Amino acid sequence: MPNARSSGYGNQPDRQALAVRLYLRVQQSDGALAAISYLAQFFTILTNAITLLLMVWIALGRPVSSRIVKAVIIAIVCVGVIYHALLAHLVSLNGLDLWADHGTHTFVPILSGLWWIFVAPKPEFRWVDIGLWILWPVVYCIYILVRANYSGFYPYPFLNVPEIGWNGLLVNVAGLLVGFIVVGFLLTGAGRLLGAETHRFRRS
Repeated sequence: MPNARSSGYGNQPDRQALAVRLYLRVQQSDGALAAISYLAQFFTILTNAITLLLMVWIALGRPVSSRIVKAVIIAIVCVGVIYHALLAHLVSLNGLDLWADHGTHTFVPILSGLWWIFVAPKPEFRWVDIGLWILWPVVYCIYILVRANYSGFYPYPFLNVPEIGWNGLLVNVAGLLVGFIVVGFLLTGAGRLLGAETHRFRRS
C-alpha cells in the first residue's frame, strides 16, 4: 500500500466540483460531448482534471516524480490566485454555479497547496525546475490560441488577441509565467519552512 506520506489529500473535492461543472454545462449544451468540449477550453478545468488524475495516481500507490507533482500543484494554486486576482469580479454566481466555481477556483487550490506544503515529499530545488513549472501554461496558451483561431472563442480576456493584440498577448503571457515562477518559489519556501524534507514518493 502507499506510504502515508505519499498519499494524496483525497480526490473528493476535485471530483465533486468537476462533476457539478460538467452537469451544469450539460444543461446548456447539446449533450455531454459538447459540454466536455466547451469546458476543455478552460485552464481551470483542465488543471483541476490533471490534479484529480494525479491524486488518484498517488492514492493508488503508483510511482511519480516529486518534481512533476510540484509543477502540478504550482499550476492548481495559480488557478486560484489568478482567478481571485483578475477574474472573480467579472462573474456573479449563485447556487450550484457558485459552489462549483469556488470548488475549482478556491477549495481545490487551497487543499492542494496545503497538502504539498505539509505532507508531500519535497524535491531539492534545481534551477532547471523552473522550466517544468511553466511548461503546462505554455502548452495551454499554444493550445487555446490555435483552437480560438478556428472557434473565435477566447476563454480569458488576457488571451483575447483580437481585443489586446499580439503585443498585449506577449506581455500578458510573460506576466502569467512570472506569476507561476513566483508561486513556485513561494511554495518552495513554505515547504522548506513548514514541511518535512523528503525527495520522492515511496511505496511500503
